[in-house]
Amino acid sequence: MRVSNSCDGCALRRVRCDTKRPCRECTSRSLECTFLRARKKRGPKGPRPATFHKVQQAQQQFEQQRRLWDRLDENEAEGTSEPTSSTPGSSPTSCRETCGPQAERLPIDAYSRYLRIFDERLYAVWPVVSTSELIGRLLADESDYEAWALAASLCAATIAQLRLPEHAPSASVGFSSHDFVTEAHYLRGLYDYRENCNSASVLTPFFLHIYFANADKLRTAGIYLRESIAFVHALGLDRLDMYDAMDGNERALMLRLFWLVFISERTYCAQNEYPTILEPIDELPPDEDGRDVTGAFASLTRVFAQLQGDVMGRPSRYGAGLDSRKVATAQSALCQDRHSHVLSEVQRVDLFVTQQWIRLLIWEYTMRHFKMSRESSDQAFSLLLPMAIARELLSLLCSVRMESICAHGYGMELKVYRAADTVIDLLACSPAIDHDHGMCFGLEDILCSLKDVLVGVGGPKSMFVEKVKGRMASSELGDRPWPYATMALPAYNHDARCEVTDEDSSASDTFEHDERVAVAIEC
Repeated sequence: MRVSNSCDGCALRRVRCDTKRPCRECTSRSLECTFLRARKKRGPKGPRPATFHKVQQAQQQFEQQRRLWDRLDENEAEGTSEPTSSTPGSSPTSCRETCGPQAERLPIDAYSRYLRIFDERLYAVWPVVSTSELIGRLLADESDYEAWALAASLCAATIAQLRLPEHAPSASVGFSSHDFVTEAHYLRGLYDYRENCNSASVLTPFFLHIYFANADKLRTAGIYLRESIAFVHALGLDRLDMYDAMDGNERALMLRLFWLVFISERTYCAQNEYPTILEPIDELPPDEDGRDVTGAFASLTRVFAQLQGDVMGRPSRYGAGLDSRKVATAQSALCQDRHSHVLSEVQRVDLFVTQQWIRLLIWEYTMRHFKMSRESSDQAFSLLLPMAIARELLSLLCSVRMESICAHGYGMELKVYRAADTVIDLLACSPAIDHDHGMCFGLEDILCSLKDVLVGVGGPKSMFVEKVKGRMASSELGDRPWPYATMALPAYNHDARCEVTDEDSSASDTFEHDERVAVAIEC
């Protein structure tokens, strides 16, 4: 047996040994000089068993993911969209016909396909889910019902938000958004989701809210949004002191999660005139090392932080409303360029459209509380401000890809509808002569262009398109082409997302004519 250079006594006393037998130190102190101690191996000790197991498990997950992506790429190259894997189940309807943990479930390939679409097209909108980590959890444990429920709700929200063909009630391609929602409900019944309290507890009802909002089931959407807010409160994300114990990455993620729910609540309540629950906190999500996605999301939260409850038609719980100086300051701040530096076109569209939407909400608040004039020197108190806002809105929308507009789904529809609704109010209240030669010249063209945007996002049968048509009819504006050219909007193949009937196809013709002159903006 190999021994260390120093004897046992010198090693224990941590003194230098001359390695003689007996050594000088032991002789001088009348100690027995022995060399019985086994020498320990020098250098790194190697991974602990638990660490070694984690490394092996992660490597297996990465290999499974790689094979899964390769198989999906092969399917797409061959033009097939049906999932091929049968893990953990193979029947899209069997989970509706059976019960219990062993029931057949949607295949992992189906989840992976739509999670991949989310990562490519919607992460910029909802930067709160790491698909690689989520897929890793799915591959690691078929009984991790919380992860599977989150994945199912995210897939349903992705299909609905982008209006993919699978969102149609009679979808015959792959699995429908309804299949994923049913799966999410089934999986939530397999664990006590009401008592579990983590980020997935907030996100799963949030994505169910997104699905039902895009399915025009707004009351159901509101219930799931309230559930998500309840878990925000349970986690204490509305209190700054709860973030103190978090490390940098967790803190940034949880801040984005809070502000995502805050933004969604403000948007939903402003449209439906419901009271808000969440109040802004004094910390915004950080711009993580200048990354475009998180930086742009931080800019969006700064815009929404200005949206107070009283601006949305509800008395504020925190003091009086805006005075005239604050109104002018808010309008001026929202005119600032917050989007041109953003590299992601999807987020650039969201930032700009949101700014214009909040300007309209503040204008409506101003109409209720202050005297307004068509010839006001301060634009914030001008009756014609919505006309300028609508023109600025269309000037951006006609310069970006339609996919970047459609990525925002229901949220984009309600903001564009708000602009169209305000334009209808202006036209209905203005003398007819102003429509052709006065200060409202060109508003009809703006209105038709806004309606075309709604058709492009939600389809010709969209709830918001029907509202615009109904308002135009009731205001005696008619639903007809105007004598001026309408906005040349970016071309987009709406048939790739949902079916368009022959009767309504003329409503989307505007998207096919890129040579039309944007008279509405030039006026």
